[in-house]
Amino acid sequence: MKKSRVKIISMIMLILSTYIIGFFSLNTDKALAATLQDSLNITAYTAEKSPGGGTSLETGQRLRVHMEFEINPLPEGTQTGDTFEISVPDTYLFEFIGTKGTLGDDSSDPYLTYEIKDNKIIFTICDAAVEAQRLYDGKLDLKAIARRTGENIDGGGNGQGPILEITPAPDPTVYPPQDRPYPDENKYLYKDGKQIDGENAIAWAMRVNYQDYGAAFDNYTKDQGATKIVDKANGLLVDHLTPGTHFRENSLWVTVPNYIITTDAAGSRMGDRQLGANNEGAEQKIPFSDFVIEKEGNGAAFLKLEQEDRTYQEFQDYVQAYPDANSGQRAYGVFKHDDGTETVLIAFGTMPGSEHYYEDLRAHFTDYGAEAGIHEAIDEDDTLTNEQKTQLHAIYGKGEDSPSGGAIIAYDVAFFVDVDVPEYGSGTYTNDLKYIYNDNDLEDTCGESDFEAIWGSIKADFLKVRKKVSGDEGKELSEGKTFTFRIRDRYNNVVAYGKTKTEVTHKGVEVEVVFYRDENYTIPVENVIETDPNHWSNFLIDGRWYYIEEVDTDGYEVHIQDTKGNDTNQFKYDSKIDRHWNFVIVNQEPINLEAEKKIIGIGSLASDKNFEFELRDTRDNSVVAYGKTTIKKADGKNKNKPITFYTDNTYTEEITNWKKMTIGGVETVILEDGVTYELVEVDSQGYKVTYYTQDPSSGDSVEGNTYTADYENGGKFSFAVTNQDTFDFEANKMVEGTGALTPNKTYKFELKDLSSAGTPVVAYGKVTISDKGTNKAIEFFTTSDYSAANKITDWAKILEEGKNYQLVETDTQNYQPIYSGGTGAKNNEFQVVYNDPTKKITINTQNQDTFDFSAKKKVTGDGVFEGETFKFQLVDSNDQVVAHGKAEVSAKDTDVSINFYTDLADESTKITDWTDILTEGETYRLKEVDDSGYAVTYKDQDGTETNQFTVQFNTGKSMSIHVENRRGKVPLPETGGEGSRQQMIFASVFLAFIILVGGIIEYRRKAGA
Repeated sequence: MKKSRVKIISMIMLILSTYIIGFFSLNTDKALAATLQDSLNITAYTAEKSPGGGTSLETGQRLRVHMEFEINPLPEGTQTGDTFEISVPDTYLFEFIGTKGTLGDDSSDPYLTYEIKDNKIIFTICDAAVEAQRLYDGKLDLKAIARRTGENIDGGGNGQGPILEITPAPDPTVYPPQDRPYPDENKYLYKDGKQIDGENAIAWAMRVNYQDYGAAFDNYTKDQGATKIVDKANGLLVDHLTPGTHFRENSLWVTVPNYIITTDAAGSRMGDRQLGANNEGAEQKIPFSDFVIEKEGNGAAFLKLEQEDRTYQEFQDYVQAYPDANSGQRAYGVFKHDDGTETVLIAFGTMPGSEHYYEDLRAHFTDYGAEAGIHEAIDEDDTLTNEQKTQLHAIYGKGEDSPSGGAIIAYDVAFFVDVDVPEYGSGTYTNDLKYIYNDNDLEDTCGESDFEAIWGSIKADFLKVRKKVSGDEGKELSEGKTFTFRIRDRYNNVVAYGKTKTEVTHKGVEVEVVFYRDENYTIPVENVIETDPNHWSNFLIDGRWYYIEEVDTDGYEVHIQDTKGNDTNQFKYDSKIDRHWNFVIVNQEPINLEAEKKIIGIGSLASDKNFEFELRDTRDNSVVAYGKTTIKKADGKNKNKPITFYTDNTYTEEITNWKKMTIGGVETVILEDGVTYELVEVDSQGYKVTYYTQDPSSGDSVEGNTYTADYENGGKFSFAVTNQDTFDFEANKMVEGTGALTPNKTYKFELKDLSSAGTPVVAYGKVTISDKGTNKAIEFFTTSDYSAANKITDWAKILEEGKNYQLVETDTQNYQPIYSGGTGAKNNEFQVVYNDPTKKITINTQNQDTFDFSAKKKVTGDGVFEGETFKFQLVDSNDQVVAHGKAEVSAKDTDVSINFYTDLADESTKITDWTDILTEGETYRLKEVDDSGYAVTYKDQDGTETNQFTVQFNTGKSMSIHVENRRGKVPLPETGGEGSRQQMIFASVFLAFIILVGGIIEYRRKAGA
């Protein structure tokens, strides 16, 4: 039983231990956090009073906390959201200014976020840190105000900070003597600055014309205002702000000081307190001191003037002259220089002048219960004696006793400037100030302010420069490039050489610029560790300005900007300020417009060819560039030659920058951004001109001749102009004659090269004719099979210039071809002349119908024949006579040709071409007329006894009829024609004669009986 109980307890313990181990194994965040904390290396930590240093502070004084740290590398498995901590002085005793923030170059994608809670800063890992796999050069500056007293206060830094103490501050209330004069040394032009609590900003304060202000009191004491203050015309305050600081909009404050006069015992001079100021005791009813006339730049007294497109000097002159030119209207303006710096200009006009008076200063005062001016303020100031009040009424009034006639003599001015953090860090900021008046008389001074930057950074390089080529992000450059740079001082001494870390191949992608001490790029400049001998601080001269320049720009348009987008390439090394400089060098890829010319064709070039071009603005067809090129005979055809472009049509000023050039001392725009231009060949010289450009997306060649200028993307744009040889040759075929073509007939041709040995065939022609009397174009092919794929459409690719060619119909099909339009014996030859429309060759081949018909006459027999002319008729199927024939036969047994005429009486109508007389398909009959009793027989060419034939043109067969007349001793009728009719008449007459003779004999016999 006991053993069983032990086993159960053991089993329960095993299960519990497994659960506990599993639980802690799953809690990876806690394990990892400890790992991150253990990997933290705090490389520097201070906590001290600011300014002045030390670990003892009074309540109300400031504490500066500075820490540097790294985690390099991050522990394996680090994830976004993991945290680590660094301790700081307890927030119960100190009020920190700014309790949250980010660390990293890009606040939208930081390495870390941080938050102050109780006595520690909690840092949280972000995606960028996980990707970087390490944190190094982490820096953070914090400000805090001592609020409660305490001793042995932990200074933080995870034990690295000092022990601090906070003691009570002395009573801040100071009661100055009632009769203390204003120090003379403080009456000069004055400027001082102070950092605005909790902000990366400085408040600058200035005193203007206090020397004349103090003199007014002295003059009154001396002669009761007989000596007047001399006017200073066109008074202008000029404040060139230190680089990295910028005027805060609507921050201008201007007040009018109104100091008391001391008693006789103190010399009756300008006192060091103003009217209504609380000297001691209760507040006064009319606190008139530092009377505000301009609050937050609202334009109540000072009109804001805009820079617009003025140069600096133009703007300064404009602001300075404005008050005296506009009835005393005081004004101010801020000029932004190209280098990113600013100048504040504040114009007062003439002081004292006659426009602005102390008596005009009025306001409502609550304790007084009404509106009051300076005289009421004097009367109500219970710290003044009656004599002092009388004197002040005279000094500030408009009477003759006033040294200024009551006009305002001096001003207090203040405004805020924001500091570019983190580019500019902690240090002492100095600022020059000038007061210009009359004809450039001036006073000047210099003010300074301590400044502690409120910022943090995980990497703080002294100089960071990045390079990119503007344009569509990710678009490939026409040619990748490693960009090079140099840094020089004002004396052109080069102190560093830079180049892009990698080749820049795509637009819109930033590439880091790495700097070296030597021009061979072998000794890198150290950017972070100041103890390194190659750190910037060890070779730059304190207080000197330096300039970043790009070398070998290759036509790129260079814009160097700081992180605010200001165009500037200068930076200053100042050992007193923890300044970090960041620049982006943006290059616009130049417009590189190229064009090439090529003659396309076969054979050689007969002579040099000059070509001229114009690049025209499509908006008004104006010419912006002139191009020309020469293709020499030696260059030949099918070879690209570059076209060179010029700004003038005399081709003297070659274009080297397509955006703008200085021509005749004047900067002239060549191509305007966004405008479309077209390339035109001025004289095609008979060539067929084709233009090609590049498809912007694929880079493929496409037909076109326009380009739209794109400053942002730039790049190379290519035109290709091809001039193709032209030669216009055509040939037609027509069949003439009567009757229909049944069926259609196809005719074939060859085009032969007469200039080459063996007269080779260069083209084969074919045409099918269905109707007579109509021209039809012959189609030509490069092969004798007349394949459609080999049809000739461009004769300049087949026939060579200068050669002679001959067109020959290869199968006449018994037609008689006649050529026209060419040269040579048969008018079927020609010579090729390219690119000349007047040399067009058209050869017509005309096939005439052929029909060979003839007839012969022969006399045979035993009868007497002494010669005779025989006549014939050729009749159609309608028995209409179409021709008359005759044959003069002089002897028997001899064939005599029968000649045919359309008019037997007119010898000139003799028929030589039967196709003009006969109709194809018609049947004709030959008959002899007036045959004089001959026996006539007809036989055709085949020996068949007939006198008929049917016409069929172009068979190549000869048709003939042989007519034979036979005469014996007793002519007996034979078949055929009118000869048998005459014999019948003869026989009838002969029989009638026998009957008559027989009748007479019978009559005589009967009569004799």
